[in-house]
Amino acid sequence: MDRKQLDQLVADHDEKRRPLARISQLTETTFTINDHQYQLDDDHANGFNFEAFVKRYNPALSQFDYIVGDWGYGQLRLRGFYKDDREDETNGPFISALNDYLLERVNFGAAYFVIHNLEARPIIRKSRNYQNPKSHRRSSRGRGRNHKARRNHAFIEQKVTPRKPPIEKRKNLVVKTEEKSNNHHFIIRESKN
Repeated sequence: MDRKQLDQLVADHDEKRRPLARISQLTETTFTINDHQYQLDDDHANGFNFEAFVKRYNPALSQFDYIVGDWGYGQLRLRGFYKDDREDETNGPFISALNDYLLERVNFGAAYFVIHNLEARPIIRKSRNYQNPKSHRRSSRGRGRNHKARRNHAFIEQKVTPRKPPIEKRKNLVVKTEEKSNNHHFIIRESKN
């Protein structure tokens, strides 16, 4: 398969692709996505292309307050950012870090745009208390098997280190014979008792 055939397959796939959301443009700078209002805040180097945005949009971006799109190698890349006042709800990324993102991740001189979501949906976090407790159990073949077995014992297993016999017993030893053979020195000891 050569490059022309591959490009043709990609173009055919893009034509068949349906948008994942209902997107309608009201004016040049305002539009709705699934009946939520959006506004184009910044359009650097005419980077906003409505048709390309419709093809690349994913409903997961509706939770973000801002959507930044940038062009690199003919591909539109979309990235979501939160408002700075939502720090208690999320871990980021926040719109105050937009300049860092543009300098570090976007190609130098590339066209980009910033869209403001006027009706960002709130972030709903599931509490761990409401989750199904059976889903968090480990299988019987997992690492937890040994831990659980040890936990149910009424005693604690301890290693016993070998100790030398008391001094009284050590004194009762008598040297019986001493043999030397081939540079080895053996002492055989016998107890008096």
